[in-house]
Amino acid sequence: MTANLDCQRREVRVLTPQRYLDLSRVRSRTDLGAALRALYEHKGLSLAEIEKRSRGSRQELKRSTLSDALNGKTLINPQVLMGVLTVCDVPRGDYGQWLEARSRVAAWQPVIEGRFNEASPLALGIHSAIVTSDTTDDLPAYVERDFDFQLRTALAGNGLGGGYFVILVGGSSTGKTRSLYEAVHDVAPDWRLLQPAAADELFELKDNPPNRTIFWLDELQHFLGSQPPLSSECVRALTRKENIVVGTLWPEHISGAIAMQAATDEGEDVRRLLRSATMISVPDTFTPAELKSARDKGEQDSRIRVALETRDTGLTQALAGGPALVLCWEQAPNPYAKALITVAADAHRLGVQAPLNEDLLTEAMFGYLKTAQRVRSKEEWLAKAIPHATRPLHGDVSALSPADGGRAGVLGGYMIADYLAQHLRRRRRTEPVPHEAWMALVTRTDRAVDLRRVADSAAARLRFRYVEPALARLVGEFGDCSAATELAELLIRQDRFEQAVDVLRRQLAVRPRDRDLGERLMRTQELWQRAEEIRPGANAGDPVARERLTEILSDGGRCDDLRVRADDGDTIAAEQLVERLVDRGCLRELRERADHGDKYAAEALADLYLAWGDVDLLQARASRGDEAAELRLSKVRAEGVRSSGTESEVAKLRAAAGGDPGVARQLCTVLFELRDEDGLRTELEAGTHSAAALLIALYTAQEVIPPEQLGRLRAFGLAADGEPVTPGSEPMTFGKDQLWPTI
Repeated sequence: MTANLDCQRREVRVLTPQRYLDLSRVRSRTDLGAALRALYEHKGLSLAEIEKRSRGSRQELKRSTLSDALNGKTLINPQVLMGVLTVCDVPRGDYGQWLEARSRVAAWQPVIEGRFNEASPLALGIHSAIVTSDTTDDLPAYVERDFDFQLRTALAGNGLGGGYFVILVGGSSTGKTRSLYEAVHDVAPDWRLLQPAAADELFELKDNPPNRTIFWLDELQHFLGSQPPLSSECVRALTRKENIVVGTLWPEHISGAIAMQAATDEGEDVRRLLRSATMISVPDTFTPAELKSARDKGEQDSRIRVALETRDTGLTQALAGGPALVLCWEQAPNPYAKALITVAADAHRLGVQAPLNEDLLTEAMFGYLKTAQRVRSKEEWLAKAIPHATRPLHGDVSALSPADGGRAGVLGGYMIADYLAQHLRRRRRTEPVPHEAWMALVTRTDRAVDLRRVADSAAARLRFRYVEPALARLVGEFGDCSAATELAELLIRQDRFEQAVDVLRRQLAVRPRDRDLGERLMRTQELWQRAEEIRPGANAGDPVARERLTEILSDGGRCDDLRVRADDGDTIAAEQLVERLVDRGCLRELRERADHGDKYAAEALADLYLAWGDVDLLQARASRGDEAAELRLSKVRAEGVRSSGTESEVAKLRAAAGGDPGVARQLCTVLFELRDEDGLRTELEAGTHSAAALLIALYTAQEVIPPEQLGRLRAFGLAADGEPVTPGSEPMTFGKDQLWPTI
């Protein structure tokens, strides 16, 4: 392909989903702002163009006013709303729907749900407990926990006025919500209760909050992952008065919420919000003192007695029906029920937290069924699967639960039980997800935050053929600028410069003032030109040109740029280059640079040899006068080489890696230092953070796979079954209205 950096823009349709223009679903300022944004972007307009078109009209529109309304900070007034509709060429007959939606937002107020002691424990999120023959109450007797005093102290405060923000952090079905309920019931039983469905309801109250109110945010991750996410400013405003804000979180949701908003203002605010809370840890298992209390309570409550006798699960998990949930999956009566539950578990494992609709479920189930089982109609699949999956177990607990679609009488989809999701996350941790399930998730998931998590999960597993359509939807349907940048980087790795430029150009047309985006476009065009200058030599078989082109595509020219600056004497660039070479496992170049006197390369190379226990190589370099090698060699003489006891270290790190990105990085670093290719491949299939990069770095360091083949792996990744994608195969497209045309 001959590059033409001034190529004409391709005719590519960017579809705006009609659900954003379903005004019946608008109930908050944020909803109305999102609908207006979808409207003007669908018309191909920017805020600047709207302002320009309105000049001289009866209702001139200012970008600052519109920006606040679009972000949900203010409610757009009727005259400005009609001005926007006029500029966007909306038929006058449709104005009534928009004005009705605006009136609905203006009239909406969060519902204060009565006194806390009048609320149903089940409505507050406490799991239905197992049922025994002598059960008379909704809840079993409460078993006191060691952290109860700390929790009540945090809720009661110091009596100086103001409010409090408390979060209980623990795994699924560990008793977080029950302990929180008991503590609030003791401390503030007659305070009013607000149980919001989304962060919007809290934003509506922050300027004039009520007093002596409990804000009940069970499953706090839903508020941190919403758009806009719950802010530290909002919670601070609520707790300036005598209010209590409480929530529960899984440990992995803390890191997940931060990672999801990484390097953004929202990410920093999530960290600030979590730091402002009193966090209390809820262990997965009971202490000896707690178990003694449970045995005492078990003499009066048979449910606790049965739970104590249950093996392979904790007391609170057993009370919540954990074993029956697992059996519901393990002993499903037909393959359709097993497939349905497995789809829900894998979707949760990949990051989807919204209800799964029936279309998504049946499309994904195809990949879990055998050929003969697929012959029946999809309606038959669901008819056989749903009754079993939703059957109540030990009370009201079921593997899957129906969820509403935001309106009365509408089925939004099905949610998997927390305990079963967590159990199957461990059980199926390294199981590949079928192609059909990936495709159902990237095409049918209709929440941006869930689609983003699916894209990240696919990237962590090198499943780039699913990353591309997910990012394309995030750009085309949700206006995600960061997704456009990521998509362009993926296309560059695949040597699809024309499409990468097109993605960035169209995004820049929507955001003409985005300097970073403009610089990214210029950089991509420059990189394209550089690649085309090198390509003739690479095609002619020049090994140096081929290796340079492969590297430029793999890392976007970063090493190439740093190498030029480092060779010109830039010490900062030299150090940064060595860091990148280490991260990529480029031992051959590190050795060459060290041999030519690069002290940074010599130190990095010696560190790698030390980590790998390559004493002979250290001795060889030390004997040639390498000071860095001599220093590490003296450390080996003093401390010895890493012992074989790392197997237990790896097991401990692996157990904790799922909920902590720092531990995941440490685990993969240890596996890299052990040169454990199988271990890194296992973590790759589990989607462990940094496993993919370190596995490719290990392949690079071992020099057993040609650089071109590794470049293809970085670019095209793996198929759903874990096999390398065949180079030259058709890139993933996106239905008949494909967003990114195939070159």
